[in-house]
Amino acid sequence: MNSTRLLHRLGVILALLPALLPAQETIQLDKLTVTAQGRVQPVGEVPIPLTAYIGSFLEQNGVSDYEALAPYVPGLFIQEQSPNNPGINIRGITTDSGDPRGESRVSIFQDGVSISRSRASVVELFDLERIEVLKGPQGTLFGRGAEIGAVSIVQRKAANERSGSLTVGFGSDREYRVAGHLNAPLVDGKLFGRLAFTHVQHDGSIENLADGSDLNGKHTTALRAALRWQPTDRTTADLIANWQHDTPPGTAFKSGVIPTSRGDTNPFSAAELTRGSALGVDRTVGGLTGIVTHELNPAWSVTSITGWREYDAYESFDADGSGLYLLEFAEDARGRQLSQELRFNYDADGRFAGFFGASWFRENGSARVPFSTDERQLWPFLSGSFASGLVQAGVPGALVNFAVPTLNPFIPQATLPATFAAFANPALPPSLQGLSFLAGAPLQGRRTDEYTQSGRTQAYDVFADGTWRVTDRLEVTAGLRVTEEKLTSGYEVSNGTPPATLGFILNAIPGYPYLPSGGKREAKDSHSSWDGRVVVQYQFRPTLNAYASVSRGHRAPSLLVDSTSVTTAGEEEVWNYEAGCKGTLGNGRLQWSASVFQYDYAHFQTSVLSLGRFTVLDAGNATGRGFEFALQGVVNERLSVFATYAHTDATFDDSGDDGQPQAYAGYSFRLTPRNAFSFGGTLTLPAGNGRFFVTPTYQYKSAHWFEDNNASFGGRLRQDGYGLAHVRLGWRSAQDRWEISVHATNLFDEEYLIDAGNVGGSFGIPTFVAGAPRRWGVQAGYRW
Repeated sequence: MNSTRLLHRLGVILALLPALLPAQETIQLDKLTVTAQGRVQPVGEVPIPLTAYIGSFLEQNGVSDYEALAPYVPGLFIQEQSPNNPGINIRGITTDSGDPRGESRVSIFQDGVSISRSRASVVELFDLERIEVLKGPQGTLFGRGAEIGAVSIVQRKAANERSGSLTVGFGSDREYRVAGHLNAPLVDGKLFGRLAFTHVQHDGSIENLADGSDLNGKHTTALRAALRWQPTDRTTADLIANWQHDTPPGTAFKSGVIPTSRGDTNPFSAAELTRGSALGVDRTVGGLTGIVTHELNPAWSVTSITGWREYDAYESFDADGSGLYLLEFAEDARGRQLSQELRFNYDADGRFAGFFGASWFRENGSARVPFSTDERQLWPFLSGSFASGLVQAGVPGALVNFAVPTLNPFIPQATLPATFAAFANPALPPSLQGLSFLAGAPLQGRRTDEYTQSGRTQAYDVFADGTWRVTDRLEVTAGLRVTEEKLTSGYEVSNGTPPATLGFILNAIPGYPYLPSGGKREAKDSHSSWDGRVVVQYQFRPTLNAYASVSRGHRAPSLLVDSTSVTTAGEEEVWNYEAGCKGTLGNGRLQWSASVFQYDYAHFQTSVLSLGRFTVLDAGNATGRGFEFALQGVVNERLSVFATYAHTDATFDDSGDDGQPQAYAGYSFRLTPRNAFSFGGTLTLPAGNGRFFVTPTYQYKSAHWFEDNNASFGGRLRQDGYGLAHVRLGWRSAQDRWEISVHATNLFDEEYLIDAGNVGGSFGIPTFVAGAPRRWGVQAGYRW
């Protein structure tokens, strides 16, 4: 379906909607204001593809994490293998790398402070004022990492009131959850405090046959303490402390080629992962944010945002997804950051409004990656391909009875074969020739080797953005942010002893899986760049605005250091062209938005796994085109509705700047369904001294790939189109003090994958991760 037909059908629907709505002028959608442009504005007046929801909507619809949020936002897709390893995708562009030397492509901000680093970005969504999701380059407004979009999380602040809440619940897979808050004045009219918390845990949905433990579960505790001080009616100071601890069991990376002892490779049945309950995540994230806003006069105000964050995340995972001790990995990621922003805002309700300011950001992070294997078990998986001259791996056919999928009796090999010289044939790279002296060498048992990547960033920004109201209907907005960054990258290898016999598998010399670095190696670089935007908006009538924009985003270069070299992955650049409209219908009861866009990428950097190690490939140029639509509102006093649709066609171009064919020409971006839609609503009916409610929702994603290289493993790394239905129903008292509800997610128990390939795929042993099955729960809550 092309964009013209989509726009035509949308116009027909929007034209008919007012006639379908009853004439009840007293019922309106809650007025939602946002701060996406640095000042408070009604969401319908912001000339940005923006989707926003208030906290009460999120609570009533059971949205407590990123995955639950995604269906409500067109163009946003979330893949969460674990809280330590999310994939956040906006309009086809995914940010998921844990490498501390590179910048994200999608920014996540919490009360104005960047929390975009992948290993620290997943936070529980509780006790929120609102969430704003902006699509397209947003570096002008949000700075670091907002190359293709930004998510702004605004938490509830302490207020001059006495209030509290408590919610408890239980459900399938031994689910238990509790959440609540307490708010009170500490000094009447001057100082207020708020404490909020949430805890949720449930067993995993996949059994681990290795020891009877479970996989794909959750165990999270999060706390927030906030103070608000208002010394005068012109000054407000907020201090917010956040802390979250995650200890879920391991992720069910299940091999697609090595059967379990039960004889299957089905990703939705029991897995058999070595190390059992030792797999999993232990992650702690903490932060402190200070926000001071002072009104200098009725037109001018100044805002200071100071942020400190720290994370410590250790994840242990079985990369081969089998009961054999082949590819046992872990990642120990740590980081600290400190940031400061000072912004001056001007708005005198005249022709001009805007802001300017400066910011400073400093980050220090590292990722240590231990790799363990049993050489006696690993060699049979490598021997066949080395004999044929291919430096890759795969499952030896002799081990698997493919007619009846079972793993034949496996006898580890104690030594390299006496005929090992035959493996060093002319088809192999020259660096692997001359290894015949390893013939008959003993293969070692379990051993561990590791490398550590580190990165330090210091960035300085100056920015300005303003809107000129040319007439009462026409306004022009322009903004610019200039960034100067100083980068330091490090690399260090710690190989085990004695030297590995199979060291040449990961590295081109015998004895060392990772080429010795001779201690820690570091390199430094600096970089300057800019982001900008120009937007024109016209108000056709008070209920209809249209806009067109051009914006530029960038991703800073990555400085990559290894044992012998220093390379720079060049700056990514994206130009985005957009046109859209926003409006209301039915006397303000329905709010809608629609936009069409095209972006052009230059020097798209994609991560490529090769024998367990990430390298960066400049995949060249890419183009994305699409259409998005969102609607939410109240039909009448009993029925509220929402609907979203996103069409995203994001592919690599056929040729690069030099006219040469590109390796991924025509391939679609990973995790990017071409079509996705969702819809739902809430129906309320009087019931006793309160009301009964039911909230059904449905989301659909068309087929999508899990690797930018769509041809990997013959195109197997793919998920066909699927839909998920959820329902929530219950009873609320007249004043919303009491609520009792039951809910079911994935109501029809649809089987779907959230990832495929992974680290094991780089060894020829792809793994697959199942999505969540049907789950149910019961909750009861009280507010005062």
